[in-house]
Amino acid sequence: MKFKKMFGTAMATVLASALLLAGCGGNGGNAEPGNANAGAGAATNAPKEIVELKAYLPGDKPVGFDEVLQAVNDKLKTDNVGASLNINFLPWSDYGNTVAVKMSAGEDFDMYLDAPWLSMNQMIASNSLQTLDAMVEERPELKASIPDEMWEYNKFGGKIMGIPLGTTQGSVYGLLIRKDLREKYGLPELKTLADLEKFLYAVKENEKDIKPFVINGIKADKLPFILSDSANMAQDEVLEIGVNMFAYSTKDKKVVGQWESPMIADAFERVTKYYKDGILSKNIAQEQNAETLFKQGKYAATYYAADGVEGLKYAEMLKDGSDKLEVFVPNGDKAKPYTAFQQWNFLCIPTSSKHADLAMDVANWLSIKENHDLMEYGIPGKDWEPVGDTSYKVLSGYVFPGYTLTWRPTLNRTPDTMTADDKKWFDFSADPANFTLSPTAGFTFDAEKVKTEYAKITPFHDSLFLPLAQGVLPADKGKAMLEEKIMGVGGQKVIDEIQAQIDAVVSGK
Repeated sequence: MKFKKMFGTAMATVLASALLLAGCGGNGGNAEPGNANAGAGAATNAPKEIVELKAYLPGDKPVGFDEVLQAVNDKLKTDNVGASLNINFLPWSDYGNTVAVKMSAGEDFDMYLDAPWLSMNQMIASNSLQTLDAMVEERPELKASIPDEMWEYNKFGGKIMGIPLGTTQGSVYGLLIRKDLREKYGLPELKTLADLEKFLYAVKENEKDIKPFVINGIKADKLPFILSDSANMAQDEVLEIGVNMFAYSTKDKKVVGQWESPMIADAFERVTKYYKDGILSKNIAQEQNAETLFKQGKYAATYYAADGVEGLKYAEMLKDGSDKLEVFVPNGDKAKPYTAFQQWNFLCIPTSSKHADLAMDVANWLSIKENHDLMEYGIPGKDWEPVGDTSYKVLSGYVFPGYTLTWRPTLNRTPDTMTADDKKWFDFSADPANFTLSPTAGFTFDAEKVKTEYAKITPFHDSLFLPLAQGVLPADKGKAMLEEKIMGVGGQKVIDEIQAQIDAVVSGK
């Protein structure tokens, strides 16, 4: 999951989508890997000296965290791992800078969250991070708790420089709609974009107080992916390559601007039409309250992504016991989208850490179901209780930010408030087998050689691409303006550099 794009107003919801991982405990480098398992086997080992490991994570300390951390440390001691955790939360506002200063000063700490959108690339370039390949291989439970694809395609320079933290293996987009309204109009379950269009126009024609479709303006750059005949399919283009507004043609093996993409040209025409016809709000560019408006019953459809976050925002609408919501995923019956298996958050170990092996032992220990549950959900019976093997019921306000330490996609545990549709698609998105490997997998754009031109292009995402994706700028006019503006500030040079870097990745496979 691309957490950078979600934190902010969505922070609390992201954290509420806490998820599960599986595995085994470690050995502090003093025994064969995997011998410090929880249970009777560990009790036969001589008690180890306990080393305190210091970690830095972003955000506010969760409510009730001190009590949970004490329980975690007690269990680490019982399981004879030889470690305790000292987790320090730093404000998001200066997290990156604070950690960078600590790293440059050579402070002795043992693990922290980093990412390509923070300082990870710079830390790797300055040899400030431990290489983890050998240590991962020695810890089979940790290794098994993350799909092979995630390990393989989240390397840096061919090496594991951090434990990839994520839940889903790719992006699946759609809409959350009012099922009760669809049934009111006698419409069948939505299967196609034509079905969706009938539903949206039926709302417009039949409802006085309910409008068809609401989405926050900032998220409208996903509309071309949703409202295209090629949505959720792996066809002739990779639309998400990690560089805003650009795509990769698998047919021509060329980098193209999304504004000139033939695969989503129909979607730009649709949003133009929907904006003109009032299906999309005339206020879409400024809209920031889509979630609230949909919950209030003022709209019949809103944005959905199968990421374990979007759907949960609306669970409270079903507290009355109704079944009035459903998920529409275009091409859902044959969806197999491209993915690079790229994650956006990594648990990293500084070179300055004197306890790298022990830190990895703790990561391994946190890969046991019961140990993960303790950190992720809190104290059983007090903070949460299990609902089967893959769900849980919240009992308190304890919410741990799993994206910083414990996210694993192989044993997802979801809140019992998640709707059946949402869980279906979230489970779908967590399975690597449901995706098509992108030819650009392993590519991460380094803009250093074109940083001046790239800096000039970036603002056009908000000033031109978003209005085009929102329908505010008509398709023909918006595409022409983007082409002119981007090429006028060195866009071709940026495209050539993206092309060269992708070619290097493709040729190296």
